[in-house]
Amino acid sequence: MQIRTLQLRNYRNYERAVIRFAPGMNILTGLNAQGKTNLLESLVYLSLTRSHRLNDDQQLIRSGCEAARISCAYEDGIERKIEAVIHKGGKTLLVNGQPVHRSSEFIGLLNVVLFAPDDLGLFTDAPRERRRLMNQEIAKISPAYLKAVSRYQNLLRERNIHLKRYEPNETYLDTLDEQMIMESIQIISARREFIRSLNEEMGRLYRELSDSEDVAGLEYLSVIGPEEDPEESLRSRYRENRQKDVENHVTGIGVHREDLLFTLNGQNITLTGSQGQKRMCMLSFKMALLAYIQQKTGRQAVLLLDDVFSELDQNRQRKLVQMIRGTQCLITATEIPPLLKNSGAEEYTIISGTVSARQKGIQ
Repeated sequence: MQIRTLQLRNYRNYERAVIRFAPGMNILTGLNAQGKTNLLESLVYLSLTRSHRLNDDQQLIRSGCEAARISCAYEDGIERKIEAVIHKGGKTLLVNGQPVHRSSEFIGLLNVVLFAPDDLGLFTDAPRERRRLMNQEIAKISPAYLKAVSRYQNLLRERNIHLKRYEPNETYLDTLDEQMIMESIQIISARREFIRSLNEEMGRLYRELSDSEDVAGLEYLSVIGPEEDPEESLRSRYRENRQKDVENHVTGIGVHREDLLFTLNGQNITLTGSQGQKRMCMLSFKMALLAYIQQKTGRQAVLLLDDVFSELDQNRQRKLVQMIRGTQCLITATEIPPLLKNSGAEEYTIISGTVSARQKGIQ
């Protein structure tokens, strides 16, 4: 997968921009608060139909404007153009000029993997943020998973509404439980496969990046154990927790309470790891995501690195560059890292939402 062009119209601090990207390494330089991260965010939006930085789409519209438009032409075996128009009434998604009425038909058409400084917050964030991360990454390659999560959330919402009644109907709760169990089995299976696949790569990637024998990995904190029968175990847990749910007026167990644990040598890295180890762990996780996407789809995702080189020493910068060769990547920095000078990368300078391409000095 290769992004050819990105067009922004009244998006964040961009009034109008057209950027043509090279197949390999693209470096976006500029001082802070000029729009480098906004540009990467626009590609994340096209991948997920949401921003990774805020929940209110209206804040993405340039001040004083009625709507924002993000358009991207990319090659993925065939040429394709996708667009998102963000307006006062919501958003309109288009593929090759034709409206798409379901987000599930749009998510993952453009697959990007972003590493940003804020990612380190995932270690201490609430479990819902790590669940969201799992859901996003699996949904980008599996529409069936996205539909299962959507159906489960609708059933959960209905169950919680019913639990707030003075005397909930037990038969109706039984029906909802059975439907939730069927969706949960599919969700749990996909999450287990996701963790298994990433763990195959993370340990190796962490050792290469950190120059150590430590092993980074992931642990899936599921509502049921790996050896348990999913259907019977979930049914038993819903039954055992029924009275507590009725008393608390909320569903206390289920896949909506699961978590993802980042580990170093089998220990919770949040409790035992240094800041540098956490950064290497998160970076190896994102690089493992690239391998996961290619394994599952046969396609390479586009890598977005937001201000990553400023936090790495030269040795780790060199190792990272070796890893990403052959992958289209967009890298933001205040200035070109010395290691990338004369690398053949394309350079773009961003000043107050205006992008200009420069090749002098790095070709």
